[in-house]
Amino acid sequence: MKSRTNTIVATFAFAALISGCAATASRELVEARNAYTISKNGLAAQMTPTDLYEAKKMLDKANREFDDNGDSVASRDLAYIAHRKISLADSKARAELDRKRTGETVEAGIALRDAQVKSGKVALAATRAALGDEQDAAMDLRIANEAQGSELKKSAAQLESEKQARQSAESELAGAMKDLAAIAKVKEEARGLVITLSGSVLFVTGSFSLLNTAKTKLDQVAEALIAQDADKHMVVEGYTDSQGSDAINQPLSLNRATAVRDYLVSRGVPSAKISAVGMGSSKPVAPNNTPENRANNRRVEIVVGSAKLSSR
Repeated sequence: MKSRTNTIVATFAFAALISGCAATASRELVEARNAYTISKNGLAAQMTPTDLYEAKKMLDKANREFDDNGDSVASRDLAYIAHRKISLADSKARAELDRKRTGETVEAGIALRDAQVKSGKVALAATRAALGDEQDAAMDLRIANEAQGSELKKSAAQLESEKQARQSAESELAGAMKDLAAIAKVKEEARGLVITLSGSVLFVTGSFSLLNTAKTKLDQVAEALIAQDADKHMVVEGYTDSQGSDAINQPLSLNRATAVRDYLVSRGVPSAKISAVGMGSSKPVAPNNTPENRANNRRVEIVVGSAKLSSR
């Protein structure tokens, strides 16, 4: 009789917990809402309004899903996609602003150079008229033209230097990615470059403390991420298998993702460019029906954002 009473009490407690949680927006949805509020009043609203509008439509879907079904997996996924689209709109806006400023700087430099050349030619012509010496005036004009040519050669040399620096950076990135492929699964997807690390090589079962051997592997991951384009945002996603309840798996996956994210930051990855999310047992890569499949589902994925990002 006592056991039955305890069961009934536990059932009502669980129902109350579910009811209370249903009214609370997920962290993904709250972050997406906050990010849109900032972006709609910022640079993206001016430079990339179309991209921001697409992000707003995705956020509206997430809000409707939350209003209809509460804190569902679909609501969190839609909120995550909306957040990524907002981040992409912000990045594109900054890039567009940089291009605009660069163009204005180049135009100003050309105008200044032309004004200086014109001023120099006028001064030379005045000197020639004053001296009445056509030969000296022609010599002076030739010197001015040679000086202008020297400036053009200097600009070409600068462009060549920048080209070589870019090629060196690309070569460094290619080497880092080749080394990374030896310790992790690396794959290009629509959402960006996905680096997958097995949870078994990073953590002890049920723990989110990094193994010593895992830190060596993450050092190589950090090198590859640092070599990536500085404008790209990175997300560390933690996953578990379906063993255990969501109440255990969700925080465990977030703690594992956070542990990996914090270690990568300590190795030089910019903290503002990398975030962590816990996915729990959602989105398994294999059925959770064998030990091997469950081991594959216990993983950490590092997603390096792509300019081609359209959906998650």
